Amino acid sequence: MRALDGNVALVTGAGQGIGRGISLALAAEGASVAVVGRTITKLDDTVAAIRDGGGTAVAIAADVTDPDQVEAAVAKTVDQLGGIDIVVNNAQEFNFGTLLDIDLASVEAGWRSGPMATLRFMRAAHPHLRGRGVVVNLSSGAVLDPDPTGTGAYAAVK
Repeated sequence: MRALDGNVALVTGAGQGIGRGISLALAAEGASVAVVGRTITKLDDTVAAIRDGGGTAVAIAADVTDPDQVEAAVAKTVDQLGGIDIVVNNAQEFNFGTLLDIDLASVEAGWRSGPMATLRFMRAAHPHLRGRGVVVNLSSGAVLDPDPTGTGAYAAVK
């Protein structure tokens, strides 16, 4: 028996990078995974990799900055996989730049795709997580970089 057999995980930003890696790791431990992101082709690739490894996964296209799409992603996860036990808030939209040069619209998009989306997913999933659920919210290690030039605004919203 694997550590997460019988659990359902929802992972945002799961079509690439860290989110894809987290999805694959959760599936390898037995979780069924809802891979959530904006680009369905990337999500389908993650689902295929999970299924190739013998796991269960579904792709759910959603823009985490849209409250209705957040609610729909949670509902689809519950409908297609039978519940939610784990939520991993990984998605983040952002452009890097120095504090004085970065476009403020980019920072605002970072707030919507980071902290606001994280809060919305936690709230939407709360009824399914109550009592035994797990929420993992990713943050930034930018402060550990010896030269964090251009990462201050990103770290603030991550």
